[in-house]
Amino acid sequence: MKATHHLLALTLLCTAATAGETTVAMKPFRVERSFSATLLPARTVAVAVDPASWADWEILEIKPHGSAVKKGDVLVKFDREGIDRKLVDQKRAVDALTLALASRELAFTKLEEETKLKLEAAQRGAKIAADDLDYFNKIDLKASQDQVKESLEAAGQRLDGEKEELAQLKKMYQADDITDETEEIVLKRQQFAVKSAELRLHLTEQSTKHTLETTLPRQQESLQTADRTAKITLEKATQDLPRSLQAAKLDLEGARVGLERDKAELAKLEADARLMAFTAPSDGTFYHGAMDDGRWSVGDLSRVLLKGGKVPPVRTFATLVPPQPVLALEASVDENTARLLTKGMKGNATIAGREDLPFVATVKTSPGVPAADGRYRIQLDPEWEGHKPSEFPPDLDVAAGMTMDCNFLIHQSDAIVSLPLKALRAGPDGSWTVEVKLAEGKSEQRVVKRGRVAGAAIEILSGVEPGQVVIIPD
Repeated sequence: MKATHHLLALTLLCTAATAGETTVAMKPFRVERSFSATLLPARTVAVAVDPASWADWEILEIKPHGSAVKKGDVLVKFDREGIDRKLVDQKRAVDALTLALASRELAFTKLEEETKLKLEAAQRGAKIAADDLDYFNKIDLKASQDQVKESLEAAGQRLDGEKEELAQLKKMYQADDITDETEEIVLKRQQFAVKSAELRLHLTEQSTKHTLETTLPRQQESLQTADRTAKITLEKATQDLPRSLQAAKLDLEGARVGLERDKAELAKLEADARLMAFTAPSDGTFYHGAMDDGRWSVGDLSRVLLKGGKVPPVRTFATLVPPQPVLALEASVDENTARLLTKGMKGNATIAGREDLPFVATVKTSPGVPAADGRYRIQLDPEWEGHKPSEFPPDLDVAAGMTMDCNFLIHQSDAIVSLPLKALRAGPDGSWTVEVKLAEGKSEQRVVKRGRVAGAAIEILSGVEPGQVVIIPD
């Protein structure tokens, strides 16, 4: 049992040594916030290129940082060789498209006329074919049939007439009992006429049969085919010609839109070309970098703000500060600091190199919503002893962009319990506890009330008393 007791004591001793502990005592406690603020002019001219089209902004010349400039001085000049070539190409393209569009508009006008003529021709052709077929079926077919039949009948009658005449001649010549040479010639001639009439009848019969059985049906079929073909042609013309005209119209409209786009692109390039030299709109001091959001910054722009460097579009890369500007003290702070600063709160501030001129900085505006970078912008009123707020001592050379160090005492207690933050543990019910060391190596959890936090320490408003030992877990 004694060995076990010693072993337990040794285990507790090792645990305490490993975890760490602190004795509760009343000590001063301060919550402070330090940050830098920048003197920024109330009015500046941001220098940035906001191009409509051009993307290559290579610096050819740029005024040095801090240069005093006059109105009209060139602050930065960009290399315009590339955009000048592009302008020539774009103007040539616009001229070519203008000519091409004029040709297309003329062609479209003629196509409209041709389409109308072709449609009328198709309609006329369909009507003629339909009329021809109708006339053939109603009149010409029967007339042709009657005509060939009449020709056949006439050929038969002629044959009958020739035969009758031959028979009469024979009777007449036989009655004389004498046939002279003249009569023989007449008979032979009449016999030949009979044969000719017979041949003509035979041919007429064949022709009539061919006409009735072949020629007229073929003619009818041909007219029917012509009628169907004309109707198809009309149907195609009625549908295809307007479509072709519409397609040509869309093509023409596309050409017009293309020309307008190229003209717009040319206008953009011409506008961008006017940005190739940025002149000072007034007298002032030329700064590299931006002065906004509670700070002056150059950042990665310092590598490009020289000859041959390329400036990113839209982003402010330089600032023109007017002569004798109204300067305001602004700071960019984190959320923790912003929550502690309230309007009217005062703090101590100094300027690097002129610590002999300390001043009071008063919070002028309470923090609102965070900026895009997640930080909060604070405006401060600087006040030197013997001077009005925001009035600078005469022997202090101030300039936009000057940085000042600010320190605000947010909260202090001359004697209060404080513990390392590591000593506290969150409970499932929202409470906070610490582990208090008891006699004989025991310990227990005590619920405490938290106060302010200063770095790695925290106020303890209740729950432990001076002299107690609190175990600090690793």
